[in-house]
Amino acid sequence: MIPVFPSFKKIELNDKEDVEKFTSKFPPYSDFNFVSMWSWDSHDNMVISQLNNNLVVLFNDYISEKHFLSFIGENKISDTALELISFSKSKYHSDVLKLIPEEMMNVFQKDIFKLDFDRDSYDYVYSIANLANMNNWSQNTSGKGIRRFIKSNSNYVIKQFSTEDVPKEELKKMFKEWAENKNINDHFELNEYKAFERLLEIKDSNIKFLSLYLGDVLAGFTVYEILSNDFVVSHFAKTNKKYDRAISDILNWEEAKLLNKKGIKYFNWEQDLGMSGLRYSKEKYKHSFFLKKFIVSKLS
Repeated sequence: MIPVFPSFKKIELNDKEDVEKFTSKFPPYSDFNFVSMWSWDSHDNMVISQLNNNLVVLFNDYISEKHFLSFIGENKISDTALELISFSKSKYHSDVLKLIPEEMMNVFQKDIFKLDFDRDSYDYVYSIANLANMNNWSQNTSGKGIRRFIKSNSNYVIKQFSTEDVPKEELKKMFKEWAENKNINDHFELNEYKAFERLLEIKDSNIKFLSLYLGDVLAGFTVYEILSNDFVVSHFAKTNKKYDRAISDILNWEEAKLLNKKGIKYFNWEQDLGMSGLRYSKEKYKHSFFLKKFIVSKLS
């Protein structure tokens, strides 16, 4: 049971159903995806509450790790925001709420609140049917890369795993190789690696792993979660580009083909955090739309 604000509880695996009672009424924003929330709580700091029948979450910034509050819901939005901003200012010395979904914007009282676009936090959403046709993109570098890769690696193998049969140690080794290629010496200390290890603890039939092998060698993998007939959300993707720079394109294409056959329409690839390299890699795949998020504060 999620406590009533100002009481909080640490997020636990058995909170999934209670959390999704709030989040299921909205498009699948990656930050409020339960698997993402629980996985990225690598320091055991994330806590949840409810206020005016809205879900309140204390997040840690993905880069700075500083605390900030957010909420999602449909009830007494302005009242909830005022109370949370006051609490945040006294407790965390921050007078803003972040990651507020676009669907809530029209309810805020414009004479009380300042609502700022948070472009760095927008979720990129892609048409799966379009990604499944990526090999035919004529002028795009991803399409060209796929066609070239297939010609020189016609014997590559794609394998799909569930949380029950995934080769965990093999994927962890792949993660280590990815880090070494980026000159990261101690990948065990990366928040992302800790989040990945936590995800591997989850038993959920909707979480799938897709791996690409060149012979017996794992060259890359992706992890995604099927949310409904309309959406899936990406959780992790790692490749060893020393084998070929197009491995990411091949994995994304193969993944989309599998999902397209299931009739799933959209893929949420999460935000770019304002990182230029990540933004470039997401934009080149031709997103269909954003799930927009806002920063909310009180007017002076």
